[in-house]
Amino acid sequence: MAMDAVLKQLESRIEELVKAYQTANANEAKLAAQVKELEGKVAAVSEANSRCEALEKQREELGQRLEKVLSLIDGTLGKNT
Repeated sequence: MAMDAVLKQLESRIEELVKAYQTANANEAKLAAQVKELEGKVAAVSEANSRCEALEKQREELGQRLEKVLSLIDGTLGKNT
């Protein structure tokens, strides 16, 4: 009879371990999906930052060109007066 009790305890413990393993696998799958989603967000932010840097450089170049044009106009207007 003592052997039956030990076997039932082992069986019960094995069932608990199987359930814990299944839960751990389900949690791992959820976490993997979250990681993939976060990696996508990081990539999007990185791409947006790169685009922002390119636009800022373009804005600076346009500002410099505008300053040249304005100084040329000012020089021309100064000669005419």
